[in-house]
Parts: sequence; C-alpha cells; structure tokens
Amino acid sequence: MTQLVRRHEDLPAGSHSLSLYASPVEAARNIAGFLKGADELGQKALVWTSSEKMQDLYRAEVARRAPDLMDAVRRLPGPHVGSTPAGLRPVHEVMDFATANPGGVTLCGDTIPTILNRRSLPSILAYEDWFDGLRPFQHRGLCPYDLTRFPIDQAPDAFRRLIGAHTHAVLSNDPSPGIRFLQLLVLPHVENPPEENLRWLTHAIDYGLIEQQRGGGPVDLTPRGRDFARALLALPAYARAARDAAAR
Repeated sequence: MTQLVRRHEDLPAGSHSLSLYASPVEAARNIAGFLKGADELGQKALVWTSSEKMQDLYRAEVARRAPDLMDAVRRLPGPHVGSTPAGLRPVHEVMDFATANPGGVTLCGDTIPTILNRRSLPSILAYEDWFDGLRPFQHRGLCPYDLTRFPIDQAPDAFRRLIGAHTHAVLSNDPSPGIRFLQLLVLPHVENPPEENLRWLTHAIDYGLIEQQRGGGPVDLTPRGRDFARALLALPAYARAARDAAAR
C-alpha cells in the first residue's frame, strides 16, 4: 500500500511517487528536495519543465538547497508525454535517460499538471497505471500534481486511482483550508495517514461533507462537500482580487 513521506528528500530509489502541491513556489520547493535526495543517493538526476518561469523558480530553490544539481533542471519545450495508439507515453528524452542508466536515476517531468482537466484526466490516470506497471526498477520518479486543477466532482476517484498507481506520496504543505480539506480524500488510500488528519476526516464525515462506506474504504464528497470545497478553493483567488482592487 502507498506510503506517505513527509520530505521529498526521503523518497527511496525504486519509488514512483506522487507529489501534491498548490502553488508554483511550493512546486519549486518540492523539486529542490527531490533533487537533494538524488544527491544523497548518488544518482544522476534530470528534471524537465516546459516553462521558462518554472525553470527559473526551480533553479533558484535548487541553488539554495542542492547547488551541485543546478544543471539537472532543464527546459524541454512541449508536453513530456505524447499520444500513441496505446495511450499517453513519455517523450523519448525521458525514456532515453532512464534506459541509458539502468542502475537507477532520479527523474521528473512537470507538464502533466498543465494539461490536467476534465477531458484529459482519464488518459492521465491510464498513463500512471501503465508507468507504475514498469516497476520494479531502480529509478526514482516523481509525478507532481497541482491540486487546484482537479475537477472537484472527479477528485475523490482521481486521488484513489493516483494513490493506487504510486509507491509513495507527499502531501502539499499549503495552509489553504481548501487544499487541506481536499487532501482528506487521500487518507483512506495510504498506509500511514497522520492521526491529526484522520480526526479532521472524521469531523468532515460527521458534518456530512464526506461520505464513506461503513468499515472504511473509498470516500466521496457529498453534494454539500463539493460546494464546500469549491467555496474554500475560491477564497485565495477572491482575497487576491480584493487586494488588487484595494491597491488600485
């Protein structure tokens, strides 16, 4: 069963890990920690991004925490997965790096969050199932996902599928109540959910925001819970808009 890990540095060799984040700054911190772990393991590492802005953010954070791996952050224009008759598959640069180093490498491509929407989600989930089916391997792979991009009504099943297709997961540390509420849906599917988070899950079930079958198992958002999640996730954007309006 999938294990929660607190720090990206601690993700082991051979892991296929899910990394949840809620802002570009948090994504950069996660990548820097992931690369620091590669340095400690003595693995070659590459992180690909298609965004010049994200490349700059990653490198700034890596310079602070793992300066020897600055060159491991590279820009690869376009999506890092492409359509094939068998479904989404990694572009050849990613596969070439992995196959050229069978002893194990640390690798990450960050473009899946940029294409995630209601229409693409089923093919992304199928891709993750396929990728996890390649194990066992010595590689250390990271799959970052922006929590703010998940369609709320599809989030419970998507999290269940994503957790099931990864060996490890790292939760977002974003303090937003909406992000913290959404991540409660992950807890039934991991081996070691934090006790404090489980208490909040119990409260959410008691308040009729989340429903779960008796005896445990998958969870779902109730209609009230979906409205609650949408409202909470909208609060940061509303606050930013209010600040911008007040500054004008």
